[in-house]
Amino acid sequence: MHPSPHELLELLSEAKRLEWGSEEQLRLLERLRTQCPAHVPGLLLSSRALLWGKEDLADPATFFAEVEQLLLGAVDASDRTPEALIGLARFKSVVRDAPLEAEALYREAATRALNVLEEAWAGLIESLGEQGKTEGAATTATLARTLFPDSSALAEARKFAGLKD
Repeated sequence: MHPSPHELLELLSEAKRLEWGSEEQLRLLERLRTQCPAHVPGLLLSSRALLWGKEDLADPATFFAEVEQLLLGAVDASDRTPEALIGLARFKSVVRDAPLEAEALYREAATRALNVLEEAWAGLIESLGEQGKTEGAATTATLARTLFPDSSALAEARKFAGLKD
């Protein structure tokens, strides 16, 4: 039976409390990946823990390929979330010495993060407007407009909240 989201978060929290790269942490993260191979936070934490925990590598190429597969799995399973893209970009930059690949991943992560931010601010402006918190909605709208001056989503949110353009 597949573990519940709560059970996965408990395992992840327990792993985060352990020493980085310790055998105990690595075993716990392996258990988490076995129980849910598509658990993105577990994949990202596993990749970092593995890199922290290995000093003397018998076969560095195989080891780094394993870490890279975890990161690629996180990117795929997350539908390319900014966090997963950043993890892979750091790996490409630091481990693979591939700054051009890292740059493309960082750019994609930044674009996706901005899209999420725009959507979050639009939702927040609408929510504040619905509650009659006009000042908060106006402050948020002003801040959002500095990054997204031509955003139709933010224009609609301002309109919904009863703010003037």
